[in-house]
Amino acid sequence: MIDKIEQEEFRVLARKYRPQVFDDLIGQETLVRTLTNAITNNRIAHAYLLTGVRGVGKTTTARIIAMSLNCEDRIQEKCEPCAKCDSCVSIREDRNLDVIEMDAASKTGVDDIREIIDNVKYKPVNSKYKIFIIDEVHMLSKNAFNALLKTLEEPPAHVKFIFATTEVKKIPITIISRCQRFDLHRIATTVLTSHLMNLAKKENINIDKDAMALIVRSADGSVRDGLSLLDQAITNEKDKITANSIIDMLGLADRGNIFDLMDAIFQGDPVNALAIFNRIHQAGADVVMIFDEMLNVTHFITQIKIVPELKEDIHIPELERNKGFEMAEKISMTSLGMIWQVLFKGYEELQSGFHLFQQGEMIIIRLIYLYDGPSPGDLIKKIEEDKKLSLNMSTSSESSSSVEKDTIINKVRNKNNEIKEKREVNKEDLPNPIGVLTIKSYRHFVDLFYQKKEGMLHTYLYNNAKLVSFKEGEVVVNAKSIADPHFPRTIAKLVSTWTGRIWQVSTSASNVGKTLYEEDLIQQQKEIEIMKNEPEVKAILGKFPGVTIHSITDIHQTADEKAFATKNKQTKEK
Repeated sequence: MIDKIEQEEFRVLARKYRPQVFDDLIGQETLVRTLTNAITNNRIAHAYLLTGVRGVGKTTTARIIAMSLNCEDRIQEKCEPCAKCDSCVSIREDRNLDVIEMDAASKTGVDDIREIIDNVKYKPVNSKYKIFIIDEVHMLSKNAFNALLKTLEEPPAHVKFIFATTEVKKIPITIISRCQRFDLHRIATTVLTSHLMNLAKKENINIDKDAMALIVRSADGSVRDGLSLLDQAITNEKDKITANSIIDMLGLADRGNIFDLMDAIFQGDPVNALAIFNRIHQAGADVVMIFDEMLNVTHFITQIKIVPELKEDIHIPELERNKGFEMAEKISMTSLGMIWQVLFKGYEELQSGFHLFQQGEMIIIRLIYLYDGPSPGDLIKKIEEDKKLSLNMSTSSESSSSVEKDTIINKVRNKNNEIKEKREVNKEDLPNPIGVLTIKSYRHFVDLFYQKKEGMLHTYLYNNAKLVSFKEGEVVVNAKSIADPHFPRTIAKLVSTWTGRIWQVSTSASNVGKTLYEEDLIQQQKEIEIMKNEPEVKAILGKFPGVTIHSITDIHQTADEKAFATKNKQTKEK
């Protein structure tokens, strides 16, 4: 009977040590400080949006906010809930009538939101505020978001909304703009390690530092994941939790073997590298996870290469620190960059591969035979050694070396002459720079289409295309009102042909610019305003009420009129 009661009372660590007050939240100092000031100064927003990865405390923070706002015994100058009054206890036990928590992953429709909207108008039963906590809010449908908009913008004074999500990009901007947004960060490795070690002491758990480091690394900044892994490790090992037991539990590749594998790759030893890879695989590690660990090790070695002080970081297992430091001294930053690129590409290929073990072996061979030539550092060392050797040579050897130098110089000169001749030949194929047409303004750019008889394109550019930016060889326009999808390419092709140089024409959704038609219209209105102040025009407008100036036209003879007059004159002379 006693054993049965103990089993019923057992709770996993993630629930047992769930924060109940703001001080219990770790790694979220900015969030806690802002909310503390808001509550103590009575500047509480009507809606909060909490974002972040899984397990960092979004829903927990929402519940603490609800407890603080509705706490019956909270000290006025402080924000912390008492966690003992009926309101706090009922919220913690999910039975408070005024704090409604909804999972948007299971209730995504507009009907579910309508229930909330209908419930908003009723005042709270026992508390100061009626609080709606919507978890995974990004799962709501588009119609559900639209139905929530008006209520969210102007809710009653007794209503507060708290949203939590892991995918903030999926939430409409109209919802985000109506909320105060808080981004909960991943918990730093040192903070999470210290937190889990303190909980392990409370639970009388004997765990190695290296084992805890593996748990924290696998948790990836999530407190809940770290507590779940620690709970699982406690179940697996009763006496002492070691690094090996964590490796077996998580199916990880032994990090020491991964370092040995990378060292063999760095040394260019394919036989040893493939043997180590086979040994890791036979031990039960997944191929994809092996390459994931190889990426992590490459990143770690790069970090040590940049910041050697990491060798003294006690939160990193000693074996990894020593091996990583030794390997970092033997390899250049350029080689690490190339190895990372090949590893990452291979890791992506493994995600959709079939024969994973064979594919993994081929990636390792690709890494080893990535570059057979000497590195730039080796070349520099060789040049320095050659210089020292030449200084110690005898007179006879100096004369022979001078002959060799003359031969090398002649070869270099001949090579330079060949390159110059090729350049001269290539220059003949290039367009004549004298024939290049320079366009210095967007208006000149548009007028060119009129001059080249491209009337339709000129009309589009003048009336519809809004200029975003212009510089020689590159134009960005807002062509949203132009239906032709090939419009930018057609414009670029024609201008490049006419000007003798390559032009890039791209589109943008920006509305900062205006069309030439709009600019001319604005300019004409300015000229009309100036014209109205002319004494003669002002007198005419005063004499004829209701008369307005429609447009301004130059009364001098146009080019067409001049051509017509010249033609008539020639006809009369004949």
